[in-house]
Amino acid sequence: MLTPSSIDFVEPTLATSRVSTITELAKQIQLCSQGQFTGRLDLNLQHHQNLQWSLLFRSGRLAWSASELHPIRRWSRHLFRHCPQLVGGSQGDRADGSNGSSGSHLFIFRGTDSTIHHCQCPDYGSLIELLKQGKIEQKHLAGIVAGMIAESLFDILQVSHQLLHRLDMQVTYRQLPQDVLNSMLIVLPAVLAWEQAQQTWEAWQRAGLAEFSPNLAPVIWDTEELRRQTSLLTYHNLSTLANGTWTLRDLAVKLNYPLLPLTQSILPFIRQGIMGLNQVGDISCFVESASGPLVAYIEDSRFDSATMKHILAQAGCRFIDIPDATQALPILLEHKPDLIFLDLLMPVANGYEICAQIRRISVFQETPIVIVTSSDGIVDRVRAKLMGSSGFLAKPIDPEKVLSVLQQYLPV
Repeated sequence: MLTPSSIDFVEPTLATSRVSTITELAKQIQLCSQGQFTGRLDLNLQHHQNLQWSLLFRSGRLAWSASELHPIRRWSRHLFRHCPQLVGGSQGDRADGSNGSSGSHLFIFRGTDSTIHHCQCPDYGSLIELLKQGKIEQKHLAGIVAGMIAESLFDILQVSHQLLHRLDMQVTYRQLPQDVLNSMLIVLPAVLAWEQAQQTWEAWQRAGLAEFSPNLAPVIWDTEELRRQTSLLTYHNLSTLANGTWTLRDLAVKLNYPLLPLTQSILPFIRQGIMGLNQVGDISCFVESASGPLVAYIEDSRFDSATMKHILAQAGCRFIDIPDATQALPILLEHKPDLIFLDLLMPVANGYEICAQIRRISVFQETPIVIVTSSDGIVDRVRAKLMGSSGFLAKPIDPEKVLSVLQQYLPV
């Protein structure tokens, strides 16, 4: 079950139940409020991947929420809305220092100190550290907490509607350690937060948007027809922003424009099939460095990515972590790394296929691509070479092997 990353162990379970309707869930939240519940309420929608939420309560009030869907994207978005001084991206800044208008790293953290880098972990504890250091104010913390809770409750209501109000949700009540409880400085009335989420959802329905999740990303399907129906300025704005990588919620924050009218403005184009809404994965964590070669690592294993990140940081390299192979190409196109490490075995596509796709893009025809694998046989090497790889790196990853690759392909 999902948990904020500052709570990385399983807390004792107090009780478990099941709800089958949104009304039953609302009653559970009301009971938490009336009974002054303190702890974590885990909501797990059975048979639906990524449909998991956690609501943290203190004395019957909501203090935080987390979602399995887009945790880093959500975290970055709310930090950008309330603390823009800590993040880049307001003018389409790219992490490589150049100006760009598209890409999956909508919000890039500024600065090089460890505190700011630590805040890329989407957890409550990082916010408290920033508050203690005077980098954010309590009103910023309150805004982020309220925004995270509002999004989670809205998503729960929309999922219930899409499932025709027939939920099969496991509800688990868990204790929280005292140090976590002590850090909960901002709390919101739970019933009021639920009612406000209902009002937002009802407005979304009245606008004819019930079938469209704000977690989807707009993309242009028919550029010629869009050009014909819009002014030059509107077409330019849409072609720049509706690139299939930024969700509706991302764009609302980026443009500082309310989500509902923003979505309504493109609804006619969606209805005509001129534009569409795509599902997207979470953004990857990007760690800035002042200078040095930019290295990307396409890898679904968080452990291996963390190991690689540490080694590359010690070597003075900038690093892009790409955990979702389906998002690799747009991220690579945006940042144009100097070297690409590519895991061979991933859930969606294998490294051979991804390597071939990268090589078909002209800008990457000379970029070193190193296959990372625990299967280092002659057949694997030959096949990788045929697909365009530059070399092999055998797992487990260790500094000596990685530094050898860097010395071979980069002026580190």
